[in-house]
Amino acid sequence: MSNMEFTIEKESLLTNLKIVEKTTVARGIQPVLSNILINATPDNYITFSATDLDISIVSKTIASVQTPGKITLPAKKLSEIVSRLSNKPVVFSLNAETNVVNIICGNSKFELIGISADEFPQTINEEELKDKESVEIDLNPFIKSIKYTAFSAANYENRNIISGVFCSISKENLEMAATDGNRLTRIIEKITNEKDTDLSCVIPSKTLQEFLRIASILKETNEEKLCLFIEKTRIIFKTSSMIMTSRLLEGEYPPYKQLIPQSCEKNAVIKREEMISALERVAVMVNERTNIVKFIFGENTLFLKADTPDAGLGEDSISAQYTDEELTIAFNYRYVLDSLKIMESENVKIGLGGSLSATLFRPDSEDDYLCLIMPIQIR
Repeated sequence: MSNMEFTIEKESLLTNLKIVEKTTVARGIQPVLSNILINATPDNYITFSATDLDISIVSKTIASVQTPGKITLPAKKLSEIVSRLSNKPVVFSLNAETNVVNIICGNSKFELIGISADEFPQTINEEELKDKESVEIDLNPFIKSIKYTAFSAANYENRNIISGVFCSISKENLEMAATDGNRLTRIIEKITNEKDTDLSCVIPSKTLQEFLRIASILKETNEEKLCLFIEKTRIIFKTSSMIMTSRLLEGEYPPYKQLIPQSCEKNAVIKREEMISALERVAVMVNERTNIVKFIFGENTLFLKADTPDAGLGEDSISAQYTDEELTIAFNYRYVLDSLKIMESENVKIGLGGSLSATLFRPDSEDDYLCLIMPIQIR
């Protein structure tokens, strides 16, 4: 039995654990799924892998490998230990007969009992990806598109198609759209895609949120590229230091483009920050079951009103560029706030129909972004 031994910098170890740790399963049928697979390779790399069988993540970093080998260790305990270690090199050594790993850092010493690497589900490696068809795009527009859309997908629990985000890649554009039936968000970002391939798929929003979390830990530079491998039932994301695999959602995504109005009969322009502040003030008085805030568009003014019969009422008004006839429309204010907070423009353009037609919120900047929100019928 080969015994594994390697030395790694504490910071690098901690970063890699943070990347994979969330994908482990706390209490599953297979105990090994709450572990992280650590693989020390002869070329002085360590890979850390975790999976919940829907998503799997492999992250790699440089270390000094004395003896190659692999073992799985409990994610939670390992992270707790490493986060408390002093900032010195950390030495891992495995006794392959007992599956016990010694972790030494300065004067601290821990023994952690692992589970054999043979029990860990098969993970993907870079070799396998060499012959696969892929598309390479810039990482930043991809990250931005997730931020602007994934929050409005339906809850993942029901695993139906709208708990995913529709993603389409063409030669020059990346388009993402998400809806939960009450709102729709869509963004189109310019990309450079060397290959002339058009691809589309529906990615679970949970996967994209996880990708976002990892990207923020990696804080990659703008030059970073993202390789996407899209297969029939799964998608693989690859950056220079990690590979993430997820199943895709199968089925027909709703034809959302038909819902987006080409033009609106009434239009308003409002300062975004002012609208956020006013909404947050008034929302103190909403009925927590319905979250309804009434928006009353009057001459160059927007009145906001929330009332709960047994608690009282909150009102506010802000100036707006609006000259059409007066209109009262009610929304779940959280949907409006979600979309306003994500935009970066100074002003927001609001396209209105009647008091029961879907309303369009978009930044007044270059961004090709929109959020379409269904109003709530007030009795």
